[in-house]
Amino acid sequence: MRHLLISLLLIPTAFAVGFVLAWVVLFIVNALLPPFRPEDDDTWREFVPVALAYGTWAATTLGGIILAWRRELQARTVRSS
Repeated sequence: MRHLLISLLLIPTAFAVGFVLAWVVLFIVNALLPPFRPEDDDTWREFVPVALAYGTWAATTLGGIILAWRRELQARTVRSS
């Protein structure tokens, strides 16, 4: 039961860490790119930072889900043997 609880806690933790990392990526990319101008609306300059931030968030959350899943499978293997 303890392994399951730890595995289930990994998912919201990965979600929160991914959210923070997404903000960090967004700030870094916006610092590297030139200042946003109104004529940049609906261009790559607007979409790339957001896509990188969401990608970071999704990858971190997915990594947490995979880690929790592998941890649970490993715990089941140890219990069954």
